[in-house]
Amino acid sequence: MFGRRATTTAPLDTAAKRFWSWFGAEAQGISNAFEALARGEADADSALDGLNLRIRRLDTSLEADVVRTLDGECHMTISGNDRAIDVLIAAAPRLAGWRFTPRAVLTDPRRVPFRLAPRPSLDLLGAPISARHEAYA
Repeated sequence: MFGRRATTTAPLDTAAKRFWSWFGAEAQGISNAFEALARGEADADSALDGLNLRIRRLDTSLEADVVRTLDGECHMTISGNDRAIDVLIAAAPRLAGWRFTPRAVLTDPRRVPFRLAPRPSLDLLGAPISARHEAYA
């Protein structure tokens, strides 16, 4: 009304640019964490938690999941509010070894995100082998 233009995407665009500038600096570390996870050397929970804390600054409905493919590329899928995903993917930079897509593009409904995958209980791990087939599991 008084010379102010109503822009609903400006704060989200700015936040997306801030996220991607942070991510550009941290991408190699996140990739290394998932490579170490694939080798069985480390747990990538902290890297994924840090990534999701930063991505939720844009929109609280957003969640990222990272998968390392067999060829060594990291694939980040983003789920949540469609508008926020569109703005985030549109602002994504081209990074070597990374691919960014909304969750719906490449989703296997049977796949459980890494953070939500069930972990074996210590009772099961500490129990003696009671059957022959358990020794080969």
